Order: sequence, then structure tokens, then C-alpha cells
Amino acid sequence: MGSTATLISLDEYLDTSYEPDRDFVDGVLVRRNVGTILHGILQNIVGVFFAQYRKSHRIRACTETRLRVDTSGVYRVPDVLVLEIPYKKGKAVTDVPAIVVEIKSPKDTFDEIVGRCFEYEKLGVRNILVMDPDNRRAWVFQHGNLQILTGLSIGLILPRQQLTIDFPFAQMFAELDED
Repeated sequence: MGSTATLISLDEYLDTSYEPDRDFVDGVLVRRNVGTILHGILQNIVGVFFAQYRKSHRIRACTETRLRVDTSGVYRVPDVLVLEIPYKKGKAVTDVPAIVVEIKSPKDTFDEIVGRCFEYEKLGVRNILVMDPDNRRAWVFQHGNLQILTGLSIGLILPRQQLTIDFPFAQMFAELDED
């Protein structure tokens, strides 16, 4: 016998804390896969990296923050998102992030990840990255395609300011091995 999802209101979702936080899709809470220690460390490394550009590039990095991906009632919780200042402050992010970084958990499937990437792209996010801390791989999602990154870094362009941030993903993976 199948289970039926309980519908909740958007207000209830936005006013409730979940541990771990959940996505919200058409009134239904959607469980996110919990990350490992490597996932958490990489998430911190990425967040700290973007934080150094807060004043010079007028950005704000957020980790595990609810993001409205469409007006029909879909909210996702990306691992890291970067907003250009100014942005609207509220219970969830309603501005289009300049950058979204998803960090793959061991139980995440690429179908799930690519589905999220399509939602971010439809929202208008220009820089969508996927990082896998277990296999030390990174991808960029552009024009409906997930492409593996080679080399040491990728230039991310902030749409409003037209400034570039050199994102050194290889160095970030190397930091995972420092302990």
C-alpha cells in the first residue's frame, strides 16, 4: 500500500524549521539527501571562498537557504547560493541568484541534480555548478547540459556588475585532503 504525501501551505513551510531542511514542491515537503562530512567541509570552503568577495564584488553567499525557483510553489535549498547586492530580504530568497552550487551527496542521483539545474536555469541563474567531494569532480550546467570541468578553475560572471570571479574548484578539492 502506497503512502500519500500530506499537503501543507506555503506559509506553514516558510514558518517552520525542518532538520534537515526540506524542499517544497507544490505543497509537498521533499526530503533532501543528507551530506557527509566531506560534503559539509566542501560547502563551508565554497561559502568562505565567496564571502571574501562580499565588499569588493557586492555579493552575499548563503548556505542551505530556501530559494523560490518558480511562482507556482517550488522552493529548493541549494547548498550554496550567491546573491548580488541589493537583494530582497525575507523568509526565502526570491531574487535570482548570480551563482548556485550544488554539492553532490552519495545518495543523490544525477537525474535529481540535473532536474534541479534545469529549475535554476529556468529561473535565470547564469552560473550553476555541481561539485562531487567524493570523486573530486566539478561540472557546470549551461544551456541544458551538464559539462565536466577540466583544468583548475572557471570564471563566473556576475550578471549585474559584469565582474568575474575565478572559482578555483581544484584548489577547493585539494583543501579536503589537508586534514
